[in-house]
Amino acid sequence: MKGVININRLRSFFNKNKEVIIYVLLIVVFGILIIYGLNSYYKSREEENQKQVGENGVETGSNNYSSGINVTMDNIQDEETKNLEQDSIENTMKLFVNYCNTGDAVNAYNLITDECKKALKYDSADIFKEFYIDLRFKEPQEYTLLKMSAENNKTLCKITFNGDLLATGGAKFTANEEYYTFIKQEDNSYKINVNNYIYGESKNTRYVFDKIDVKIDNIDVYSRYEEITMEIQNNSDKTIAFLGYENNNSVYLVNSEETVYSSINSIFDEGDVLLEPNQTKEVTVRFNKLYSASNNATKIVFSKVILDYQDYLNTHNRTGYSNFTTIEVNYN
Repeated sequence: MKGVININRLRSFFNKNKEVIIYVLLIVVFGILIIYGLNSYYKSREEENQKQVGENGVETGSNNYSSGINVTMDNIQDEETKNLEQDSIENTMKLFVNYCNTGDAVNAYNLITDECKKALKYDSADIFKEFYIDLRFKEPQEYTLLKMSAENNKTLCKITFNGDLLATGGAKFTANEEYYTFIKQEDNSYKINVNNYIYGESKNTRYVFDKIDVKIDNIDVYSRYEEITMEIQNNSDKTIAFLGYENNNSVYLVNSEETVYSSINSIFDEGDVLLEPNQTKEVTVRFNKLYSASNNATKIVFSKVILDYQDYLNTHNRTGYSNFTTIEVNYN
């Protein structure tokens, strides 16, 4: 009986306030549609932004080119291609694509620089075939070559690959873009860096800061980031710590204009990096610096290095702790 009374009351309330209730419902529905529309708009705008980032993956600076060449399958498959010398960027690229299209992994592998093989872990022609040729050249490829910038003996090119439409019955393929760097050798021949690897530099230079040594081993530059491999040695009798996530931008690169490039996905982003007395650690740090022929990093900065980590842990007021140092390695 009580339930029937409640239902009647609800019905009576609805009948008396029907117009208001309908009005409120319309406002709610309209609000939901607006929110949905805004979400769609911002999602579309973000996708466009990401597309633009992808199209502008490197900073070419003022030393850039505008001319490009389109190389069709007929040009690549021409029998004379196999006899080309590696005396130009165009010849070297055509040779490389011919080898990849025909599955000749050994000759394609021989056109890659040693630095690229080491950085990308292409330790043999078989590994290169598995992790590059078999992925990039599932069907024969045509390509467009666009020269982007030049720096000393290095020329950066953007290569756009397209599948052979005739060989695949006219099926359409999404263009696959990739940065190649052509390195001119002392004999005037060319070798190449693939898979957005720009160049590598072996430093093997040690920097001494009191009882902390930092040795820069290698610098590997990619189109979208830069990696530095280094050894850090603690020569003191205390445990030291390079502060990580507690300290914003704990390790970063700086260029001549004092622009900061922070580390990404490195051991320093996971937490404090500890070194026991007389311990040495090798670390590789990736920085969010786009490649630019005219904008090179000049130093790496470790913003806060605790010189006695146990003492630091025993301190109640860590924000006011002063037994630390900042290390700046001017490596360029």
